[in-house]
Amino acid sequence: MVRDIKVQKKCVQVTGVVRFPVRIGEEVCYVRENQVWWTDKVKKILEIAVDYIRIETTSYIYTIMWDNREYGQLRVVA
Repeated sequence: MVRDIKVQKKCVQVTGVVRFPVRIGEEVCYVRENQVWWTDKVKKILEIAVDYIRIETTSYIYTIMWDNREYGQLRVVA
């Protein structure tokens, strides 16, 4: 007898700047502390909010929060 076993994915929460566009079936690129990071392939876009994005990949659920320091500096200049 074969049973469906659900494996719970690990949640990853990071701060960074996402390089858009985010597309299902492709990796997401984000910059964190002047380093470029890539996720594995996106299976679902769970949520896009004003200050973060949540995506599900083949292995993880990512919450990438915008780096507010960078945006704050831009606002001061403007």
